[in-house]
Amino acid sequence: MNISGKTSVIGLIGNPVEHTLSPVIHNGLGERLNIPSVYVPFLVEKEGLSAAVKGAYALHIKGLNVTVPHKNDVMDSLVEIDEAAAAIGAVNTLVRCEEKGGYKGYNTDMSGLRRQMKEDGISLKGETVVILGAGGAAKAVAYMCLIEGVAKIYLLNRTVEKAGEIAGKLDPEGKVIVPMALADYGKLLEGLEKWIVFQATSIGLAPHIDQVVIEDGSFYDRVKIGVDLIYNPAETKFMKLVAAHGGKAFNALKMLLYQGIIAYELWHDMTVPEDVAAEIYTELRRQVYPKDNIVLIGYMGSGKTTFGKALAKHFDMDFLDTDGYIERQAGKKISEIFAEEGEEAFRKLETEALTGLRDSLQHTVVATGGGMPLRPENARLLREIGRVCYLTAAPQVIYERVKEDGNRPLLKGEDPYGTICRMMKQREPMYRRAADVAVDANCDSIEEMLERLIPAVGVE
Repeated sequence: MNISGKTSVIGLIGNPVEHTLSPVIHNGLGERLNIPSVYVPFLVEKEGLSAAVKGAYALHIKGLNVTVPHKNDVMDSLVEIDEAAAAIGAVNTLVRCEEKGGYKGYNTDMSGLRRQMKEDGISLKGETVVILGAGGAAKAVAYMCLIEGVAKIYLLNRTVEKAGEIAGKLDPEGKVIVPMALADYGKLLEGLEKWIVFQATSIGLAPHIDQVVIEDGSFYDRVKIGVDLIYNPAETKFMKLVAAHGGKAFNALKMLLYQGIIAYELWHDMTVPEDVAAEIYTELRRQVYPKDNIVLIGYMGSGKTTFGKALAKHFDMDFLDTDGYIERQAGKKISEIFAEEGEEAFRKLETEALTGLRDSLQHTVVATGGGMPLRPENARLLREIGRVCYLTAAPQVIYERVKEDGNRPLLKGEDPYGTICRMMKQREPMYRRAADVAVDANCDSIEEMLERLIPAVGVE
């Protein structure tokens, strides 16, 4: 990162801030969008909150995120508050307001959840919603549901009084929100409706990942969509119960992504392209759900299978060849898929295979087909699966390795060497973009290649 006098500062205030993922989002956006900005977490004690906000404005800090425990108290230090943030009673984003000499406060958490739900194809209009919990997150979800036009909200909490406070503030006429004691959830089972349920408590967070607010299977029989605002673990017990009873289950990692993106858009007065958002989401997944897999990419004949098997043996890991996996899934050889359905159909099969493998592979060396990283979605999926290593080799080396191989459908022509040269030149930037590291594979000695690979793949 090149920091200069033109670099704008954005950041986060909270306590604690050591484990925040926000720098992954915001520094990643700045790098990909070529916007000179740097995002820094600032530890701020409660007693110093007002001074921190004033000091940040005096230092011309472009914008700030706000996390616990300051989302409510920071409102006293702002010159203006967005309508949604005022209704929710919490602010998580500060934007410079030069004409008023301070910061304006926004809440991008729920707009982030709205964007996630839109992407996942979930519509709330006219639906019956159940919200588990009555804290700040539940209040924000209830506000979002009202904005989206739900028919009814059942707000369930251990103490019905707290749920009643939220209902009284957001729905004073009592037309939509029904506060209920959690113990009375059985009353909801008397009808035949199916619901969209938001799990808005901290129950299910590590280390208590086997806990859930409601255990009763008959409750989950009625859940058609369940959204857990917890994103780590990737699949909470709540989500598992929803899925086991036929519903669709989602966590809130995309909400984390989009609340950050919306804040970035407010600070910089721009729109983040969808492909950039997808890349940042991949990096978030890699941070939150790290995998110990090694993924080898490169042109055909670069040694992915040969060297991959040796690498797997060295580290006592499993080995998977994606071409072989796809052939087993499709029940036919890749050459037959190319002949019968074409290359694009095969690339789609690759995407389907990677999607299925993404969450199941552990401690595996993966050798990929030469064209797998060419589709952007495939490249992102490979990065989610593990550390991506690009095996580079000269066209002449590749040609010598594959010239007698009759199972290469892309090389069937009068000038295979020329084809190799053209394709490698075209694919090189895409391989580089998809990889974490590149390793020279211009050798045939497995021992020599392992000496190059072992320090590069990052396995201890």
